[in-house]
Amino acid sequence: MNKKLLYTIGTLLTLIAIANTPANAIVTIAQSNEPIKVSTEVTEQKSEEEKIIKRVSLRERFQRTPDAQLNSFYKKYNKYSEKNNLEKLKTLYSDSYINNDGIDKKTVFKMMEEASLAYKNVDYTTEIKEIKANGNYATVEAIELAEGETAKEYPNLQGTGSVSSKVVYTDYLKKEAGKWKIISTDIREEDVALKYGRAKLMTTEVTGPNCVPAGSEYDISVKINTTSEDFVVGSITNEKIKYPQEQPKDVLKSMKYDEISRILNANTDGYNEYATISLAVSQAEIEPDAIVINMQGIAILMHRINVIASKMNKETIKE
Repeated sequence: MNKKLLYTIGTLLTLIAIANTPANAIVTIAQSNEPIKVSTEVTEQKSEEEKIIKRVSLRERFQRTPDAQLNSFYKKYNKYSEKNNLEKLKTLYSDSYINNDGIDKKTVFKMMEEASLAYKNVDYTTEIKEIKANGNYATVEAIELAEGETAKEYPNLQGTGSVSSKVVYTDYLKKEAGKWKIISTDIREEDVALKYGRAKLMTTEVTGPNCVPAGSEYDISVKINTTSEDFVVGSITNEKIKYPQEQPKDVLKSMKYDEISRILNANTDGYNEYATISLAVSQAEIEPDAIVINMQGIAILMHRINVIASKMNKETIKE
């Protein structure tokens, strides 16, 4: 029961009782060994007041607005995510769930299970921007921020890695058996950074579009800010968002003026994709006979590109 509500009603009843008592009234209680008897009228009144309190409390509980219900829903979502409770998290998704990458509930949770083994101490924050409810359906626009660390160390680099992400998305929900369930997710923006070693000390800024037509060219660039002692090489590739994920292959190239950029071609296979930037941070040691380059850190940055299917793209898929 709502404690604040009880406190408020209790205070009101006390004030009413005081107001109805004459200012000069003196209450005398006779000394007696006889038990004090409470009149039936007072007992019935007390019982009726308790019923009123319970009815008000239950009415508030069951008439919560959709906004209040959905805010509570996402508090649960964060709680289950932080505790890595995938079984509880599954209960918030419809069995018919599918996102804008064409990935269903079963695959999403398989990916989550793999990620739960790779990362630890992840803090999630969900900021709801807008809620639109219409009967048994709702649309929720939100931003999710996450920060954590890797479960394992990178070979030859001391310490675990850091991971951070920002996702801007829209969830579509439906009431199933009286409970809200996520039936689809449209991920509009997504940036992920994974850093090990000295790469954790540098700042990075990725610039690129969030949405492009299938088969079109687009430009991706990354700026870094690191110490003058560090020598950075990097590469930029694009990979389709699907499961299992393909491993990008590219040659690392030295960065010029702390920035690298590349023009990529969006796929025509009906997939969204990631622009993936790989960075290696090294330091040079001058020896009598040679210059030795030692890798001191590595970073992987991923920027989502939503690919809009064109007429040509649809024909390619049919073939």
